[in-house]
Amino acid sequence: MSTATSPVVKGWELGLRLRERREQLGLTATAVAKRIPCTQTFISMTEAGRPKLTAARLAQLCRIYDIDTDEAAELEQLRLGANEKAWWQEYSGLFSAELQRYFGFEAGAETCLSYEGCLVPGMLQTESYARAVIADGSPYIRLTEVDQRVECRLRRQARVSSPPHLKLVVILGEGALHQEVGGPAVMHEQLDRVARLAQESEHIEVRVLPFTAGAHPALGGPFHVLSFGSPRLRSIAWCETLTSTALTDDPSQVREFSMAFHYAIEKALTVEDSLQLIGQRAKELQCPRSVDGSNPPAARTTRRASK
Repeated sequence: MSTATSPVVKGWELGLRLRERREQLGLTATAVAKRIPCTQTFISMTEAGRPKLTAARLAQLCRIYDIDTDEAAELEQLRLGANEKAWWQEYSGLFSAELQRYFGFEAGAETCLSYEGCLVPGMLQTESYARAVIADGSPYIRLTEVDQRVECRLRRQARVSSPPHLKLVVILGEGALHQEVGGPAVMHEQLDRVARLAQESEHIEVRVLPFTAGAHPALGGPFHVLSFGSPRLRSIAWCETLTSTALTDDPSQVREFSMAFHYAIEKALTVEDSLQLIGQRAKELQCPRSVDGSNPPAARTTRRASK
């Protein structure tokens, strides 16, 4: 079975393996830097998977760490992969370095747990819905950037449309079904796409968290937890607010996000009831509106998943 690859993930794994070996030997980053020689910051950044290593510099580290030939060859393959150009670098002028790094992790992940309270996640958005979100979502996005930002978002969706597929589990707040992004026609198309993908794709699961669910730890901004195929790589989390973003691989913080997700999914509707509610809402968007602009009332399913 093939696995997803990404320069960011390869660089991250390379850095983690070098740090693990350094710590096994009881060496500090400062001590290693003096032996190369280079700065302590360079060693730290290398272990975080940030700078592009040369073959000569990696060979130096392998000698200092007494890494055997076979493992050194594995590390060299990771170095070559980490130095490859990634497609999202074409959009470097539009996105922060941290967000581009998230794109890289997403491109190499095996599983994504995604919580969205008010919007359909980017991985499932139609072009029209994505355009409405991007164009109206921030006063700081220039109109000349919208097409490129939409294009980038759609390219990211290759992870769910083409193998090796990302296993995507989405908790969608019921409010996202009623927030008419782009208007009724765009919203109908969007909900139809969500329902179709969830029904037709074994690797996509969508669960609606109903208004009746009450309080839960995931209330607040959206977040995503990514896991990887390699046992050497720990999970990471990404979260957003109106004014900030955060990417973390700190185990305690990632555990908090994971627990919040699992608490929320306990309160969510079953897959079947979620799809029924999504389809029901899509039909409402096709119905003529009353004089006051509201939709005709419709029965709602609020049965939760069994524990």
